[in-house]
Amino acid sequence: MNEVLYHLCRHCVGIMDGWIPYPSTALCKVCNLSLYKTRKELKALKEQGYVIADRYAESTEDGQILINGYTITEKAKETEEYKIAFEEEKQLVKECFNCDI
Repeated sequence: MNEVLYHLCRHCVGIMDGWIPYPSTALCKVCNLSLYKTRKELKALKEQGYVIADRYAESTEDGQILINGYTITEKAKETEEYKIAFEEEKQLVKECFNCDI
């Protein structure tokens, strides 16, 4: 299993903030990898068509916040990592909110 893709899928299926791109600096800490190895893996996943670089801007009282990161593609939704991440999120939603997604 590809750890970087799995954790990126876990983030993207999340109901709380899955639409926000996941920065490589945060992803490397979750995967327990160096930033270099994480970015190298993201580059390989991007070349294979599983992830894309993305940006998210949000306006606040103090100004705008810009988040640069990565998100998954439709191709990534066919992977085993995505299916596992989706089932885990589905179970969490069922336990917390007593509903099915």
